[in-house]
Amino acid sequence: MSVFKEYFFDILRWPLIAKPGPLAMLVEALARSLDDVREDIIWLRDQFNPWTSETQMIPPHALSRGIVRHESETDQQYQERCIRAFAWHQYGGGQVGMPNILAHFGYPQAQMLNVRAEDIARWAEFRVRLPIPKTGLRTNDYQRIGWIVGETKPARSVLAGIVVNSQSPTTVYVAGTTYTSMRVRLGLERVTAMRFLGVVCGGGYTHTVVHIRL
Repeated sequence: MSVFKEYFFDILRWPLIAKPGPLAMLVEALARSLDDVREDIIWLRDQFNPWTSETQMIPPHALSRGIVRHESETDQQYQERCIRAFAWHQYGGGQVGMPNILAHFGYPQAQMLNVRAEDIARWAEFRVRLPIPKTGLRTNDYQRIGWIVGETKPARSVLAGIVVNSQSPTTVYVAGTTYTSMRVRLGLERVTAMRFLGVVCGGGYTHTVVHIRL
């Protein structure tokens, strides 16, 4: 049942339209027309919001928000960026906003590194450090990251480079050999006494010489 027909027949309950007849038919036709007008009003209202608008209305919304579509950006990403445009403007292109915007494009856990720590004269420069995703990074990814940063960073900031890091699980085998070297020097000690264990056999005879003088 239509919204207005339910309102006319169930809520107002006008006795003249309770029975079938020309007046009841006229009221029902009026209810159907008002339902169509109601649907058109709701459709028109939805077109002013990129969350509920039709696809062909997204480019006008993006134009009004100063959003330029990247060639590799999907329809869903393009629409979501229009939806979150106000929040992104609130974020800005700083330490908080830039990682959120890069995560939206598929580059999570990004960090902004200020080059001022290396050279105070380069206070306006910064680097983007992000982990390499499982799908890897190609040449067009670096170009895309540079484009994202250029679209969202403050005007005076300068992108100095993109730093990537990765962690690969691996097994490390460690082996070792213990080698001990000992050098012993033996010196001769002066012999002061010698003792032999055994049997000593000896022999001898008696020789007598007698001299007789005549």
